[in-house]
Amino acid sequence: MTESGSGPAGWFAATFRAMGTNCRVVAPDGDLAHRAVALVGELEQMWSRFLPDSEIAQLNRSAGRLCVVSAVTFELIARAEQARAATDGAFNPLMLDQLVTLGYDTTWDDVTDVSSDPPPVSPGSDQPIELFDDAMAVRLPEGTSFDPGGIGKGLAGDLVAAALLDDGAGSVQVELGGDVRVAGRPWSASEWQVQVDDTDHGAAVAATISLAEGGVATSSVVRRRWRRGDVEVHHLLDPSTGFSATTDLDAVTAVAPTLWWAEVVAKVALMAGSNGARSVFDRYDMSGLLVRSAAPQRYETIPRRGVTP
Repeated sequence: MTESGSGPAGWFAATFRAMGTNCRVVAPDGDLAHRAVALVGELEQMWSRFLPDSEIAQLNRSAGRLCVVSAVTFELIARAEQARAATDGAFNPLMLDQLVTLGYDTTWDDVTDVSSDPPPVSPGSDQPIELFDDAMAVRLPEGTSFDPGGIGKGLAGDLVAAALLDDGAGSVQVELGGDVRVAGRPWSASEWQVQVDDTDHGAAVAATISLAEGGVATSSVVRRRWRRGDVEVHHLLDPSTGFSATTDLDAVTAVAPTLWWAEVVAKVALMAGSNGARSVFDRYDMSGLLVRSAAPQRYETIPRRGVTP
């Protein structure tokens, strides 16, 4: 972890590595920043699919059977099932087996190209995850595996921001892999200003998003790509096929009151392509940014609305 006292207005910033990505927290003081770093680490220990003793790994080994989990893990799975229902299955958290079959079977730093062609994959399961609130228990459909993926990163940002506010922070900014959760009083002006870069296409600042509070999440198919034989695949899977989604968008940024929901909408809009993404944002009365694969009309801004389920 790198520590710095040079945050906005002299606040404390901590940068660190967690959940397979670069992270940053800005809080009023070092104790609160350290608390945030520790919380992200705790959530990673519970949710990582790469740790055999994590709650998610144990849940996946118990597919088809009832599994008791912690309150925060129950919330993660409940949010994921809520997202699947709200998107009519366009978001499906049960795509881990297909992702592993395509080659994403280890942490991203160790994923490599494979000379053989991709094996057949099946569409995502349309069976619901069973949730038992009173017992904090979950039952995955038999033969499926849960992937915390982006929604886990988003919910982590929400939980950390809420915890720091409860601990007395007047304002907090949590960045996990480029996705941002802001809460409390903005550091300047009347709203938070979040800059969205697009360095993959040479734009240091593609857009500046203003929001009173909430999350800004970007889903992209540019970087997490690898080859299976002559086929290039990526990590964003289409539930209807089980294979990497075909889209003419490189990235989508979504803005929402919570980061977990911004993550979901960004992913669904990206898979919908440029012809369908606007309808996704219209459906949920949300704002965002589309990044097309081809110039000259690279960027399209979706006007701000701000109402989500």
